[in-house]
Amino acid sequence: MKYSLFAKISLIFLITIFLAIGLTRISFLIDERAARRNEVVAGIAAATARDQTLVGPVLVVPYTRIVKTQTPSEKDETKMIEVEKRYSDEIYLLPAELDVQANLNTEQIRRSLYHAVVFGASIAVKGRFASEGGLLKVEPNEQITFGDPRLIVGVSDPRGILRAPVLAWAEQRFDFLPGTAEEKMPNGIQAHIRGLNPQAPWSVEFSFSLDLRGTQSFDLAPVGDTTRISVRGNWPHPSFYGQFLPETREVTATGFSAAWSTTRLATNMIRQLFDHLRNNRALDTLIGVRFMDPTDSYVQTDRAIKYGLLFVGLTFVAFFLFEILKRLAIHPLQYGFAGAALVLFYLLLLALSEHLDFALSYAIATLGCVALLTYYLAHVLGSPRWGIGFGALIGAVFGLLYVLISLEDHALLAGSVSLFGCLALAMVLTRKVDWYQLGDVFGARRGKVANGGAAPAGSDGG
Repeated sequence: MKYSLFAKISLIFLITIFLAIGLTRISFLIDERAARRNEVVAGIAAATARDQTLVGPVLVVPYTRIVKTQTPSEKDETKMIEVEKRYSDEIYLLPAELDVQANLNTEQIRRSLYHAVVFGASIAVKGRFASEGGLLKVEPNEQITFGDPRLIVGVSDPRGILRAPVLAWAEQRFDFLPGTAEEKMPNGIQAHIRGLNPQAPWSVEFSFSLDLRGTQSFDLAPVGDTTRISVRGNWPHPSFYGQFLPETREVTATGFSAAWSTTRLATNMIRQLFDHLRNNRALDTLIGVRFMDPTDSYVQTDRAIKYGLLFVGLTFVAFFLFEILKRLAIHPLQYGFAGAALVLFYLLLLALSEHLDFALSYAIATLGCVALLTYYLAHVLGSPRWGIGFGALIGAVFGLLYVLISLEDHALLAGSVSLFGCLALAMVLTRKVDWYQLGDVFGARRGKVANGGAAPAGSDGG
């Protein structure tokens, strides 16, 4: 007769497996909807401007080295002739001082059910270039000719440049032109500098402003020997990333401000920039801010469904303990109906959260699921009081789930403590249960049902 208890536990386990498959399918659906959202965001970015990365300003000094050598004539080896060889290259100079101030104004652009965070950046750049002279050493048999230097600024998506900037260089003004003329970093702007002698000592202050539009994130390369960067924005949920985190930051409900300060000793930027412009290697040292959406319904629903199987299991354990302690039979099919309602909670939550605030969607889905289970269990258990009690228990479980998905940093701690509490409660409630005798009770109850003499729900089955 003890086999009947084992058979029931096996059926409940099998039902749990089927419900786990349903949870997995909903999880796939969440990923599919999130991928669709990402496609829409990419489409919005393609129609406006993508993530923006600024590299520069960098002063590029082109030059041609003419090397004169004496070599024997091919016609008469006793005669020496002069041969010239020309080598063209560029020198990259970084600012001795660089100060960047960016004010970011963000807005959400919606398309269908989805939205992307688009920003407009007003960037003020100023600093100083300096050289002690003698950029290149000239050998006696050499001659070096310098071309016009150009100031370049790499912009990852130049479609976001709203207005043509003007460079203030000492007391001169130069217009920026499209492109950088660098093969490995073609996107950006350049301004040709006139009247500069690279071989003489010089120091020049510069400044320019850039109005830029982009989507989702904004990155800067700290290219100065000494770099100071200040970024302000009206987005209340920024995520700072990169090799350097802000020295100071302030995040409020209305926006944020952050400031960075770096030196060439920390960034080794000249080597990184050379590899970037010559070998197309990615810059490791970037300072960035990403505009996160903390109410991303797909992230939160995915976080919630990770606890789905656990909470189905806890509900089944509560049912089973109720059967043991109250000697009340609950059919495995009734377990399945209750579990299906718990699984459909996540599908309902996903569908509602695409149209409503996540907290409101969670409340509506919880209310619907708890109301259905309360009504159903009141009839299954033969007592409205027990139905309301189980409904309150399931509502508390969903309340605990909401707390867990809200506590990002303490979710593991809260979940572990909650599970330990549930296990302790189950052990306390069943501390006096004779599990061998319980098998006979289940067998006797099954025999009464087979003989048509089952007690009504709520009886002890004795």
